[in-house]
Amino acid sequence: MPTSTFYRLPPEKRQKLIDAIHKELLRVPYEQMSINKIIQSAGISRGSFYQYFTDKNDLMQSILEYFQKRMQVVMKESLRQNSGDPFLVTQDIFDLFCRTFAHTDLRLLCQHLLSGMKIKDERIIFPPFCLPPKENGRALFQYVNLSLLDLRQPEDFYSCVDILASQIKWAVAEFLADPGRKEEIRAGLQNKIAILRRGMASKQEE
Repeated sequence: MPTSTFYRLPPEKRQKLIDAIHKELLRVPYEQMSINKIIQSAGISRGSFYQYFTDKNDLMQSILEYFQKRMQVVMKESLRQNSGDPFLVTQDIFDLFCRTFAHTDLRLLCQHLLSGMKIKDERIIFPPFCLPPKENGRALFQYVNLSLLDLRQPEDFYSCVDILASQIKWAVAEFLADPGRKEEIRAGLQNKIAILRRGMASKQEE
């Protein structure tokens, strides 16, 4: 995460830095981002930059933080409206991404971010699709109808969140690659979630 120094910046200065990061990520894919161009655009020194971020992964957290918070709001509201059904939340999250990425700049920004997905860092692997399972799970636990899940040990809930998140990640990645297939991708997501809901094992008579 960005350092506490970053969060103590005056709002105007913090926003200018975030805008500089946005600008650079729109220019090139994640792996090609230039720290020099960011600090020049933001009007800060390299030393100041590393007081705010320890590396590029920290930097990306500042970009994704707002969207993650927005996603949590959508998930909580979806759970309230759907009687705590975690399977239906996946569609609402996918629709949120589709609405957000309808803006060309945001879609390009995310496509450039995804170019760095091979980086083995969970903070980059999860955003912008979903928060890490346990963090997400703790925030949403009270809103989920647990009777809809076959939980057999304490960690099962977080594993369920992880599995559902993986399907959202697949759908969003497909949408970013080809927005024209939105309805096809949405239908595919619905079918995969339906399979998870009923279970993949054949129901044999005892």
